[in-house]
Parts: sequence; structure tokens; C-alpha cells
Amino acid sequence: MVTDYWQITTLVLILTAATITLLAFLMSLIAFCLGNYKYYYRIVSILLFAAVVLQICALILYPIKFIDSSPLRSYHEFNWGYGLGWGSAIFMLGAAILYCLRTDAYEDAYY
Repeated sequence: MVTDYWQITTLVLILTAATITLLAFLMSLIAFCLGNYKYYYRIVSILLFAAVVLQICALILYPIKFIDSSPLRSYHEFNWGYGLGWGSAIFMLGAAILYCLRTDAYEDAYY
């Protein structure tokens, strides 16, 4: 079985993004439990932005190289996992943007 390097590269990009996302989740969970969340949220947002960039690179690389390596060069439909990858990239981008928002400016107004 011949494995192309683009398949390994795509897999490494997706697994690295998943690892960074898991690290960001654990860091935000620990920061929430400790109560010192203002400092860690900026780090979590940077980690999530990095994971989004890696995942989008993998999601763009995959169909380009897949169609390029296809001998027939005909119409292809990708499985639901490809759409799930784009959905998770969009939700991670939204989470990274929400972690960038300053919530400490609005806390004093309600007390």
C-alpha cells in the first residue's frame, strides 16, 4: 500500500490541532476551577487560534491533494467527517473570539 505524504501531513495537522484544543480545554477548566481566569483566557484564545489555523490548513490541503491524486479526475463527494471538520473549525474560531472578549469591564456594573 502506497501512502502519500499529504495524507500523513493532513493527519499530523489534524492530530496536532486536536491536541492543542484538548490542552486549551484543560487549561480553561483548571483556570475556571481556580478562579484566576483572566490571565489564562488570553493563553487559551491563542491556543485555539493556533488550532484553528492548523485545522483549516488540513481541511484545505485534503481535497486539493485528494482530487489531484485521483486518476479519473471526476466529481467527488466527501463524507460527513469533512463537514464535521469544518463545523468544528468554525466553532473553535467562535470560542477563540469569545475568549478574547473582556468580561472584567462589565462585572462591576452589576454590583
